[in-house]
Amino acid sequence: MAYVNEVYTYRCNRKVKLEKKPHQFVVRALPDRLRQMGWSEMEQVSSASTRITTTNYNLDAAIDACRSYAPTHHAYQLKNTGEDFLITDRVFVRFKKRPSQETLNEFQAKYSLLPKARYSAKEFLYQLSDHTAMNPVKLVVLLTEKEKLVKSAGHDLNRQIQKYQTLIPNDPAYLRQWHLHNRSNDPDFDHRASSRCEEAWALLENYGSTDVVVCVTDDGCRLDHEDFNSPNKFAAWGYFSGQTLITNTDIQAREENMYQRGADHGTSCAGVVAGEVDAQKTVGAAPNCSLLPIKWQSDGPSLFISDSKLITALDFIADKVDVMSNSWGGSPSGVWEDEVVNKTNALSQNGGRRGKGIVFLWAAGNENCPIEHSSGLDIPFTSGVRQRFDGSLVWIGVETSKEFHHNLVDLPGVMHVAALASTAQRSHYSNYGTGISLCAPTNNIHTYRRSLVEGLGITTTTGQVTGVTHSFGGTSSATPLVAGIAALVISANQHLTARETISILKSTASKELNFTGYPKTLPTSFDPDTSWDVSPVAPFDNGNFADHGFSEGTWSPWFGHGKVDALEAVREALSRRAGQEVNRFQQSSAPSLAIPDMDADGVTDIINCPVDGTLSTIRVSVDIAHTYIGDLVLVLTAPSGRNTLLQNRNGGSSNNLVKTFDFANTAFLNSLIGESIQGDWKLTVADRAPIDTGILNNWNLDIQISAVREVVVQENPGVAIPDNTASGIERTLRVNNSGRINSLEIAIDITHTFIGDLTVELASPRSERFMLSNRRGGHNDNLIRVYSMADTPSLNSLKRKSIRGDWKLKIIDHARIDVGKLNHWRLTFQLQ
Repeated sequence: MAYVNEVYTYRCNRKVKLEKKPHQFVVRALPDRLRQMGWSEMEQVSSASTRITTTNYNLDAAIDACRSYAPTHHAYQLKNTGEDFLITDRVFVRFKKRPSQETLNEFQAKYSLLPKARYSAKEFLYQLSDHTAMNPVKLVVLLTEKEKLVKSAGHDLNRQIQKYQTLIPNDPAYLRQWHLHNRSNDPDFDHRASSRCEEAWALLENYGSTDVVVCVTDDGCRLDHEDFNSPNKFAAWGYFSGQTLITNTDIQAREENMYQRGADHGTSCAGVVAGEVDAQKTVGAAPNCSLLPIKWQSDGPSLFISDSKLITALDFIADKVDVMSNSWGGSPSGVWEDEVVNKTNALSQNGGRRGKGIVFLWAAGNENCPIEHSSGLDIPFTSGVRQRFDGSLVWIGVETSKEFHHNLVDLPGVMHVAALASTAQRSHYSNYGTGISLCAPTNNIHTYRRSLVEGLGITTTTGQVTGVTHSFGGTSSATPLVAGIAALVISANQHLTARETISILKSTASKELNFTGYPKTLPTSFDPDTSWDVSPVAPFDNGNFADHGFSEGTWSPWFGHGKVDALEAVREALSRRAGQEVNRFQQSSAPSLAIPDMDADGVTDIINCPVDGTLSTIRVSVDIAHTYIGDLVLVLTAPSGRNTLLQNRNGGSSNNLVKTFDFANTAFLNSLIGESIQGDWKLTVADRAPIDTGILNNWNLDIQISAVREVVVQENPGVAIPDNTASGIERTLRVNNSGRINSLEIAIDITHTFIGDLTVELASPRSERFMLSNRRGGHNDNLIRVYSMADTPSLNSLKRKSIRGDWKLKIIDHARIDVGKLNHWRLTFQLQ
């Protein structure tokens, strides 16, 4: 029977068509409670909700009956793909401008909404109440289309997200961890498939740094496993209970709640990242590095994740980790609300334990389909088989879609990891196409369970009694392997930003792989027409590497930039550390200055830095005697005049402020990266409340300095500039070096008899455009000058950005008669 009652709502500011399921509805209650009410045919779809199946004619009566017990609504699916659209009683609301408290109160009262979370001055999460008088689908439409205060609204969707794992027969223990070394003699092992971690450890002369932290979000982690039993192996941990993330510092937290029997996926992922080298069982890619596991609530293969829960997890790890590994997802779509996308993007740049960004990794998926593609072709995104309770498989047919979209692939700080078999061949199930960043060794299995394919499994940890599994795999295993190697790279050079770490992993990836494809699925008696097997579809139907303009080199739709290579990545990270020549400036001052009571100006003390260089990291330590530190405001002023707020009346009635401010606890200090350190540094302490008083006893500056490095690229083309021609000329200088810009100079030498005819524009590798000369200079001859950030302010937006890639110079002569030529141009980069 066809679904009826077509409706629509909004997701990520786009209208999406929905269909109500005629015989299903969702109740915010768990199955055990609903069984007591007499319901039998049901399925848990989130940590707090259950979908009930009933008959068409009984649907409305059943919904009414359940509404007297708990929030209840229709079950929906996306019209175009048939995917579940699991709404909750929570909606995101984004206001056009910052609302006053009075406006918020009126808005909440108008729609009878309960405030749940505030993400910024204009972004909120609300829960519908019994008095809202409409379901969330209708409310989102109303707010988006009719409410004048609202810019957009969206659903806090629940998701049943699949853990990307496949199984193959068992293999031996550590020596068979072929994905880490080249010592296996198995005929199904091609040495090109190894990640070469063992060689990277030798080069690094250790197994990674204990203060580098990898977050693994999954179905949990067995904290008492032998491979994780060294002191302080876990930097922190947390598990969800409904909407709440309970962490290791909470009084109600219980370590045993981090693992549930039968949910072993997360333990295996954590083992792939950082199983200890001295343990009794297995070894991970970065054995000495630390872990921060987060447990989603789950049921069998499903994880219960909503947009707001992911935001909660991101908030928790924001200043605690270097890498985040997520071995879960879904096809054909993975679209997150703006709050998730924006927070992920921000944390990839400025978040993390070191304030240099978090490397975000997602499993590309095991459905043998694209992750970012649109066409008129029906492309399968399921295996077509269902597992019975006895473990046997039954063919039910594949599901297909014409559109595939995952909105995190657009973020430069996120990598999606594909699967490589031990034969150095693309794993048959591995997703492919636009958005794939890298591939990593894992197992192999036929997506549709029809054929035998060559490939070994991954040996790693498990929560089961044996503690070891030899049959882990999928992009679930490939992704934490890349996470562990990213941790090794950061261990080799902790001055790297997350974006630089990603660039290193891509640019050093190996392209020596097996490009052999697989035959199409053969017909069987139960499925004689297998024309549905169209993957990989054009233009992704071969794995060849080609130049697509990426600064990290050529790219393949099967392998991304190639197979992650731990040895070469660590080698590159070490070479950059050697070139940074980091020095340190340390100085203290003990002024013993009395801080005037209730005086906004306060007192200021100065430390002069005579050293030339740019700031890499900074720590500011203070010792202030005061009887009520909640009165105090502390501001650090750099030689450039940039002010950084260190303390803003925090600490209440506590006595004495003895504290060190750094990137980890004072995010504002990150804005000083790249600043010139030479000159006067000022500390201002103001007491903003009456009665209590104090003294600035002493303070200390500890600055790590990156010595200035210079990269110069230039050419002497001697090319004519066509007269009065809109196309002009365009020249390219390619920068193969890595580094971040502190300053830039552009030298131009143009012979011309009327330079007022000319426009000269520079384009960065990211297609940012900067007008250097816009028909200035009138009838003067020759444009010979140097442009800098000082005299061309728009260039300052390039600070801290990568120099790598193609820089283009565009020159156009807009008038007749006078002509000229470009003799020479040069780019000079001073690096941070």
